[in-house]
Amino acid sequence: MKQYSFIDVCQQELNGIEIPLIQRDYAQGRKQEAKKRGRFLQALHEAVKGKGISLDFIYGSLTKDKKLIPLDGQQRLTTLFLLHWYAAKRDGIAKEEWECLGKFTYSTRISARRFCEHLQEFTPVSESKDPISAQIHNEAWYSLSWDNDSTVISMLQMLDDIALTFHDIDDLWEEICKNKKITFCFRTLEDMGVTDDIYIKMNSRGKPLTDFEHFKAELTNLIKREDFSLKIDKDWTNMLWPYRGDNNIIDEEFLAYFHFVTDIICIKKGTDIIGADQDFDTGNSYFEMISVYKDEDNQNINLLERYFDCWCEIGDIDKYFSSYLANSKYEESKVKVYDWNTNLFKDCCENYRGIGRRRSSFTINKIIMLYAFIIRNTEGKHIDDKIFRRRLRILRNLVWNSIYELRTDRIQKLLEETEQIILEGQISVSKEDRGFNRQQKEEELNKLIWCETHSAYVDSLFHLEDHHLLYGCTAIADLGKPDMIEKLRTFLNIELQTISRALLTYGDYGQTINNYKQIGNGAEDVWKQLLHPSNQRGGFENTRRVLAEMLDNSPAVTEEELNERIDTYLKATETPKDWRYYFVKYPCILSKPTNGKYDWKNSYELNIMSANTYRGRYWDAISLAIYNKYGEIENLFLDNWGNPLMLPSGNKLVNKQGYFIVLNKEGETLYEEKIPQTDGVDAKDRVNMALSLIKSY
Repeated sequence: MKQYSFIDVCQQELNGIEIPLIQRDYAQGRKQEAKKRGRFLQALHEAVKGKGISLDFIYGSLTKDKKLIPLDGQQRLTTLFLLHWYAAKRDGIAKEEWECLGKFTYSTRISARRFCEHLQEFTPVSESKDPISAQIHNEAWYSLSWDNDSTVISMLQMLDDIALTFHDIDDLWEEICKNKKITFCFRTLEDMGVTDDIYIKMNSRGKPLTDFEHFKAELTNLIKREDFSLKIDKDWTNMLWPYRGDNNIIDEEFLAYFHFVTDIICIKKGTDIIGADQDFDTGNSYFEMISVYKDEDNQNINLLERYFDCWCEIGDIDKYFSSYLANSKYEESKVKVYDWNTNLFKDCCENYRGIGRRRSSFTINKIIMLYAFIIRNTEGKHIDDKIFRRRLRILRNLVWNSIYELRTDRIQKLLEETEQIILEGQISVSKEDRGFNRQQKEEELNKLIWCETHSAYVDSLFHLEDHHLLYGCTAIADLGKPDMIEKLRTFLNIELQTISRALLTYGDYGQTINNYKQIGNGAEDVWKQLLHPSNQRGGFENTRRVLAEMLDNSPAVTEEELNERIDTYLKATETPKDWRYYFVKYPCILSKPTNGKYDWKNSYELNIMSANTYRGRYWDAISLAIYNKYGEIENLFLDNWGNPLMLPSGNKLVNKQGYFIVLNKEGETLYEEKIPQTDGVDAKDRVNMALSLIKSY
């Protein structure tokens, strides 16, 4: 379909734009619309600097003299008019190029029309400290009565925001007019098969139809069935009513779920998602989505109805979801979804913005979980409730442990596998897997077999799965020892810094990632990584082995027991003073890196990293321990960039594999202190040894 730029409409193809009286006031400039206005202008700004953007469809009529009368899109057109005016005036464009902007007018809203007329002759002073709105206010032609016209006030606010947003684009007029970086399509009522009666009807308060009513009119005109219209006006409205917004209408909620259903249908059919290439809601994508339901066999219409109808049959939807999902703690026979609002339908109606949208909080994992309930309530009504709950748990485990697989390019396969799991209980695994994480699918298959032979421990397993550090993945657990399941769950509830230190008393449980070593600390995110196998890291089995040894040797698995283990380890004369000893004795070494990563030069020269590269802060581990222990000594200093410890004298103490070096201010060696070692392992605590060097040098 032909794309128009605003200047095309004013200058060439059409004979101007006339906003009719029926249209509501210009609202994009209102103070309460600041966030929405900012997003829209920023999107236009990015488009002008980039590849451009299409603002979808403008709906309306063409008069005999080819004048465009918009019945939908007035807001965007007015903003484009103001943007073009600003560009022309600021860039010093010749009048013969921009005077066609005078064809844009408000038909019978006298104050707005006159304001636009006067605006043509006004040129703001770019060097002025006053915003454009203030300059206009000071003009003799500006009528004080216009301060009571919300359209004029909104235009003034928009002009100020346009100036702030687009001041950095030098050739703005050329970009939007000659390079046509902002375009739209125009559809006449005749093309849509709709008479203009539907657009000029007034409601009981004398206001024009809303965008939703426009949309509903076009949808019901396509699906010419009385029962379908009744469903929208009665059944579906009643079903959505509990989720109405502060405006006491369900327009946005209906359109959000309609958007969701339409996207699902497109994915299932393997067709392009409508508006998938748009970074923001231009306001008319819903009208474009109606084209999805023009299929000859009516399969898409049938799916639309079924996906709406299924919620009407539920009754109390909030109660329904809360009977299956738990959000913060383990509940028997339910599946924990952690910090989510358990009512996925409500969440969708309030937050769905499309598949993979950056600003959408209704993400792919929520899309899949909601789809599972829809499938159950449409095609899977015959499934026993207990079986469905088990399959839902499997799906939750797969969703939460497929971080790298939950992508838009995999969504069709993910929905197919969701159907297989919910309807058939099948988990498909193949070499060229394009669905959920293969490792997790294999784990789920193994757990199904395990549950059949360990029925007495099934609830304990589910309880462990729901732990907030595991998210359904139990690869860290030794299911060959089912009595250890409860011990592991108890262990994971202990303070994480204590866990990190206690485990080191049994062995090196760290994992490797790129060139770094990762060890647990007090951060949950670090432990979530260590407790989940990943192709990105090595050493998971080593972590699993050390953890199993610890659980075997911890009868009660309490924090007190772990602290006793730490104390015994540090006091034992036979404990080697290797790197593990220093990590356990000096907790600052563990607590400093938020990501738990260390750059390992050798067992005593290792850097604590705060980022994945040396561009971030980092510290020598032993130097940090020394500084942390003796930091009260005046003028003792350690920076955040890996430099040696600065002594009160101004000299520097450098930690090396088997000795300390004291450097003077010029970097020359003053003294070397060899650290007593046996087979390369410290015989004395080098942190304690450092005190005499601090005092002497």
